[in-house]
Amino acid sequence: MKKFLLLSSALIITPVSVLAQKFGGQIPDDGFAYASVFAGNFSLLLSIIIGIIAIFIVFRAAKKLGGGLFGSVLNYIGIGVSLIVLGTISTIVDPWYTGFDFNIASTVFFAMGYIFAVIGANKLLKGIMNN
Repeated sequence: MKKFLLLSSALIITPVSVLAQKFGGQIPDDGFAYASVFAGNFSLLLSIIIGIIAIFIVFRAAKKLGGGLFGSVLNYIGIGVSLIVLGTISTIVDPWYTGFDFNIASTVFFAMGYIFAVIGANKLLKGIMNN
């Protein structure tokens, strides 16, 4: 549990520090503009935090269930959620690194994440229909 909290805090600090650099630009002197920037950044960070927590819970449940049908389905779902969180993080990092195109990486991460989630759902459907 301590290792997970250490890893998740490291994964949270990186996007927060990157987003802190974003506030250096010009923002109109309007209360609504400040609120919309805050709401957008807050929802993005919140989705990453919730995703990391979901990854931990899904993999822990899969480990407790063992290698049965539900355990393998949860492993696929967990891999899918992990890839979706990586896609979200690469979307945040994209404006600050010019050497690598994180836009393509985020698209690949999102696509592969949803594919793994669909594979997990398909395995569950096949397992239920066979019984």
